[in-house]
Amino acid sequence: MSTRDSSKRIVCLAIVIMFAISLFAARAIGEDEESKADWTLAMYIDSDNDLDVWAEEDVDQMLSIGSTESVNVVLLWDNETGPASVYHVEYGELVPLDGCELHGVETNMGDADTLREFVSYVTSNFQSKNFLLALWDHGDDALGVCFDYDTGTDMSIDYLTHQEIISALGDSGAEVDVLLFAACVLAMVEVAYEYQASGADIDYIVASEGYDPMPGFPWDAILAKLISEPEMTPLALATILVDEHIEYYNAKLRGEGGPHQGEVSQQEDDSGTSWWYLSYEHVTFSVIELAGMSEFVSDIKDMASAMILEMGYYESVVSHARAQAILPWSQNGWERIVDLPTLVKAINERSLGEVASASEDVILSLSDAVVHHRSTAERSGYEGMGVFLPRSLAMYENCQVCIGQWPMPQWSEYYGQMLFVDEIWLDFLNAYWGSASS
Repeated sequence: MSTRDSSKRIVCLAIVIMFAISLFAARAIGEDEESKADWTLAMYIDSDNDLDVWAEEDVDQMLSIGSTESVNVVLLWDNETGPASVYHVEYGELVPLDGCELHGVETNMGDADTLREFVSYVTSNFQSKNFLLALWDHGDDALGVCFDYDTGTDMSIDYLTHQEIISALGDSGAEVDVLLFAACVLAMVEVAYEYQASGADIDYIVASEGYDPMPGFPWDAILAKLISEPEMTPLALATILVDEHIEYYNAKLRGEGGPHQGEVSQQEDDSGTSWWYLSYEHVTFSVIELAGMSEFVSDIKDMASAMILEMGYYESVVSHARAQAILPWSQNGWERIVDLPTLVKAINERSLGEVASASEDVILSLSDAVVHHRSTAERSGYEGMGVFLPRSLAMYENCQVCIGQWPMPQWSEYYGQMLFVDEIWLDFLNAYWGSASS
């Protein structure tokens, strides 16, 4: 046999070996993927504040369903009466996860390191094809979420800013299919764009542009549906979160189901109508696909830039549109927030030329950003995403937000640092306020 023939045989043998190794590796990867659970739900529950009674009821609902081989539910729960605990939720039992260093210590839920450690622990120990992270507590569009009243430090209160959440998730390496904000006023263009423009590895955000009632989500109904169809897609689960949430409060409006423990002490308005009932009339939640945010915000920038150049004319148009877009629920100073789709549609009706064209583009690209939204009693006024639009510069500068007993005077500072605000919206607001005062 010639040297040339021998070399050919060696090359062919090497190719066969490499192919076999590749086939074996691909099969092993496939088997490993098949062995994973379909879903892991990581519940970051901060009730170390005035929401503890509501957290207990949400956890009880989860316990009524539990986890399965296909769906794991893992809690980090910092309540009002003791240190934080990390649990695997099984049917009727919270199983402590002692291996997590956060278990059994007084944890600052407003610290990015706490979120990073929890997410890293869950994704390492409960690997799955899909991952949902729920951030449960008070929320604020500019400040963030998870306001811990007892941090275990000399700080009186701490909370997760959006920038801290983005950093913590990036450091954890987690791929988040669904980020659920179980909190108020976070389905905002400023918030969604912050995550998308910062490169956060998140597919969908589920959030409300308004008030999220104290009883929260019906986790028994949601988990029952997920466990019955664990192979559902992230969009399917995000849609179920919205639909079940809205149906839950529609049922309450119809008088179905008994009161929650926290509802027993009923508050009433002057007409004798329960405060809880009034709050249920204003529930709204949306599914925001981050992949659609870039084009959507680009179109908003085009519209806002065109309006800035002709604000002498458009000041009255914006004021009229703002009046149309004020959210039905405006308690706690939330009249500074308006429904963005309603605002743009009202602007479009009275606009000309470049602004008319740009506002039409915003309306079209909206459907790629807000892919699902619903409200209780199908109320008008909510179309899936809010935006900050106060009447005047003074209203902006004097904006005061209180979380519990703590005022947050730095609100406008945090708002001004958000990417959407810095890139276009504050310029638009200043032009609008300046024209209105001239």
